[in-house]
Amino acid sequence: MKISVQTTDLKKYLGIVNRGIGLRPQLPILSGILLQVTKDEVNLVSTDLEISFWVRVPAKIEEEGELVVQAKLFSELVSGLPAGVVNLSSDKDSLKIEAKGINAEIIGQGSEDFPSIPRAKKAQLSLKSGEFRQKMDRVCISAARDDTRPVLTGVLWELSEKTATLVATDGYRLSSDKLEVAKSSLEKETKFILPARSLSEVSKVLSETGEDTFGVEFDKENQQVIFTIADMEVSSRLIAGEFPPYQQIIPNTYSTKTLFAREELLEAVKRANLFAKDNANIVKMAIEEKRVVVRAESSQLGSNSTEIESEVEGEALTVAFNARYLLDYLSVNNVEMVRWETEGELKPSVFKREDGDDWIQVVMPVRTQG
Repeated sequence: MKISVQTTDLKKYLGIVNRGIGLRPQLPILSGILLQVTKDEVNLVSTDLEISFWVRVPAKIEEEGELVVQAKLFSELVSGLPAGVVNLSSDKDSLKIEAKGINAEIIGQGSEDFPSIPRAKKAQLSLKSGEFRQKMDRVCISAARDDTRPVLTGVLWELSEKTATLVATDGYRLSSDKLEVAKSSLEKETKFILPARSLSEVSKVLSETGEDTFGVEFDKENQQVIFTIADMEVSSRLIAGEFPPYQQIIPNTYSTKTLFAREELLEAVKRANLFAKDNANIVKMAIEEKRVVVRAESSQLGSNSTEIESEVEGEALTVAFNARYLLDYLSVNNVEMVRWETEGELKPSVFKREDGDDWIQVVMPVRTQG
């Protein structure tokens, strides 16, 4: 293998492909990046067996070859190289790096044991990057963080001809939103569960590359989804299993409804949470006449309450919530006014944007004593 590449390009694409390196790789070879050189292209490849990154790097090719190099050492070395051309060449299982008087050699290993990474064939969906990133911010907050129930770590995609309904839940909260599909060649009413972590990583890559649109391909046979973003591909396994019947979780009636300023509620919950941290993060929201009062108290720290002017319809009541769930929702919301609907103190609460957006956030209340 022998190539020449601009340092800025190598730094940029290593930054992306490093997202596929796990913190505790299951196999030693997974701590490495596959440097793959053919007569036509130079590729960087990484995987942790759940998510994989394949990136084409612009370079001058002199000799073909493949080599796996330790990701952390290679990336840190390249990050300190000066701007200009860097020459990479392999000698048996070593990678030689030369740039402006700098010479280094990294001991690598052959590519025989590196996992086979699925490649895109033909995109079945075309999506707008900006809208996708916005929807992922909204929905992924409700996906489970631990894999006790794997389906809850994913986001359900229910695909129709022009839209994809996105749903995530960890059992304590649920997010639902709709994503516009620019082009689709999939069968109608197709469902998939995609890992929330993979979707978040794709969102970050889209933010870094600035691409306006990208493609998505579902491989049912191999249970993979592949995102095509310019000269790179991000592939991920699909999650097998049955997603909970989310329609049954979302209330469609309410006995009390209130409308208030999102920013005021966000700041009120932040203050209350300072006093709730040693009380399981529990904050109470009391709907009273023409106001919502946000309270928290601690036997060790003290108490706090904030009154927010609100439009109230229905009976007065008090609901206790985990503050983190409210903060996650309010922090990714950018609307001025938020509507809160509930049927009672122990019934699921629904939060919606006042502008008629499709985004629905359901938060389960916390049962408290007294």
